[in-house]
Amino acid sequence: MTVTVRRACASAAEAEALAAAVRADSPEFVGLSVEGSAFVVRVRAPSAASARATFEDLMACLKVAERTIAVAAPGAGPSPRRRARGRAGRRAP
Repeated sequence: MTVTVRRACASAAEAEALAAAVRADSPEFVGLSVEGSAFVVRVRAPSAASARATFEDLMACLKVAERTIAVAAPGAGPSPRRRARGRAGRRAP
């Protein structure tokens, strides 16, 4: 069984960064590529359950990579929601 998932990115550079971020943790039966500005994952698995488990692991890694790229981008910082949470936990001087 082979399953392919394509994720559209804002740019080819973003797609390359995501691929590079998850490539190190990808076993040999997972193919990662960039097609234009899309990040493509292909999983070859003996069963649907195995493919699902592999994709769940990859999606967790991808989520962390996306957050890291967003924070590391020039001009990026904590999201407004995180800034608000940070202020809420501070005590007055």
